[in-house]
Amino acid sequence: MSITERLAINTAIFDGHDLKTSLKTISKLGVQYVEFAFNQGYVGQLDSDMFSKNHAQYLLTLLEKESLQSNALGCTMNLAAPNAIAEFKMRIDFANHLGVRFLNTCTGPIADRQVIVDNLKILAPYAEDLGCVICIENGGDLNFNAFATAHDGIRILQEVGHPALALNFDPGNSVSLVPNLSPSEEAKIAMPFCRHFHVKDVQVHDDKFTFPALGDGIVNFTPIIESLAMRKMPFSIEKPLRMYRRKDSFPIRGRSPESIQIIADTLEQSVSFIKNIENQ
Repeated sequence: MSITERLAINTAIFDGHDLKTSLKTISKLGVQYVEFAFNQGYVGQLDSDMFSKNHAQYLLTLLEKESLQSNALGCTMNLAAPNAIAEFKMRIDFANHLGVRFLNTCTGPIADRQVIVDNLKILAPYAEDLGCVICIENGGDLNFNAFATAHDGIRILQEVGHPALALNFDPGNSVSLVPNLSPSEEAKIAMPFCRHFHVKDVQVHDDKFTFPALGDGIVNFTPIIESLAMRKMPFSIEKPLRMYRRKDSFPIRGRSPESIQIIADTLEQSVSFIKNIENQ
């Protein structure tokens, strides 16, 4: 199977645009999969209606119209929040309604690490019962620094000790949260423990981190894409184009969405970059 046949587009890049337009744009790229993004603080206001069975059915109707599929859900939230277990179970139920297997989520602050581990010990069996896998993701800012390095994530997996918990690694997040480490080396360490993977390039400015098309940033994606090509795991281009991170890593969401043309051009360049590495 070609690596691009496992590629999805995460809808965070379309933040501010309607889903019909977003999915039509993805379909024109020739990409088969969509990762819907429901990440707290990154894609606008979320409420319980967004995770209802009716909304899942609506999304499935939109996917069918564009001949697209989904096998992953972006659902980052603070896994140590007082209501985290109930809130994340709602997301697992939603994934089940969508027929989605992988739930990708960053974790929470390192001060609450033990609470996160304890909550995951409850959530992982619940996910397994519904045929899902929770894939914890390395954070890109200090709100989610309980899992900053690849070894941090591996240790959480070992402490929880459940097959329905795995990693979803994002080398682009390493750039802002652990700038002293090599994103490609971190990806190499994490990949054997991953069931899903995110690709996001980063440009570093004097006062912020931004997210260009793949190949236009500082992450060496050639060995990462080559490793993904040898594995069967799904992966997605996860690029919150409307957002940037300050020098201290905290995310800032822009007031206005990017234009569909800029989004489409960025995605087209990124998909071509992946194909070129695969065909070398």
